[in-house]
Amino acid sequence: MTYKRHESNNTESDPQPGSVSKTLYSGDSEGWSTVAWKDWNADYQARKVDNTTRTPGTYQARKADNSTRTPAAYQRHDKDNNAVEA
Repeated sequence: MTYKRHESNNTESDPQPGSVSKTLYSGDSEGWSTVAWKDWNADYQARKVDNTTRTPGTYQARKADNSTRTPAAYQRHDKDNNAVEA
């Protein structure tokens, strides 16, 4: 999981991009294998059209007509699309 950004002349960029190590699934009760990766968005800064910084909004689920909706709870399914009870 080591990544090094390089310039067009193949020299290492300075500074290197920031990253945060993340883990998905603890491997305890979810039934999935633990997955580890690096999130390379550590240096990301959201910007407005005029290039000033902005605070990103939280996710809001929407219907086809763009009105807001409440997302349904996640339900795991098997290969035949039958709901799996935990």
